[in-house]
Amino acid sequence: MSSFGISPEEFVYAARDFVDLSDKYRDSWTLHQNDNEILQTYIRKEEFISHRDENDKVFLYRAEYVIFFNLSYGVPSFSFNVWDCSGKLLTLEEVRQISLIKTTKENFYSVVSQQEHPVLYKPYFIVHPCRTAVILQEFKSKSRNIILTFLGLIIPLVQLNLPLEFGL
Repeated sequence: MSSFGISPEEFVYAARDFVDLSDKYRDSWTLHQNDNEILQTYIRKEEFISHRDENDKVFLYRAEYVIFFNLSYGVPSFSFNVWDCSGKLLTLEEVRQISLIKTTKENFYSVVSQQEHPVLYKPYFIVHPCRTAVILQEFKSKSRNIILTFLGLIIPLVQLNLPLEFGL
C-alpha cells in the first residue's frame, strides 16, 4: 500500500458528501450503497459526450462513470465505459483517441486499462489505482473532498463534465 490511504468508511463519507454536492448543483451522480458490504458501495453518473475529429466531424457517445473504493491501495478508483451511437463499446484505443489529453499509446495505457470491474463484474476501463495514490498523496491534507479533488485532476483524460460550481 502507498503512503496515501483512506479507509472504506472515509470513502463512503466522501462519496455521500460528493453526491450531496452533485444534487445541489443538479449534476447526476448517484450513490449505490450496500449496507451489508461497504466495499460494494460506489457512485455513478451517465452522460453524453461529443468529440470532434481532425476532419471536423462530430461524434456523440454515451459514457458511464463509476467511482468505487480500491481496498489494496486505499483510494477511490475511477472506472468508465463509452459507447458509440450504435451501442458498441469503444476500444481502449478509441477511448485514447477521444481523450482531451493527447498522449502516446504507451503513456495512456500505463494509466488506463480494461478489466473486469471488481464491484460490477463487467468489463470497464479503469484508471490504475497506483497512479491515483501518487496523485492524491499531494492533496490529502488540503482537500475538502478527496473524490472531488481526484476528479478535478483526471476529467480531461476521460471527458467528464462537472459543473463549475464544484470548484467554489
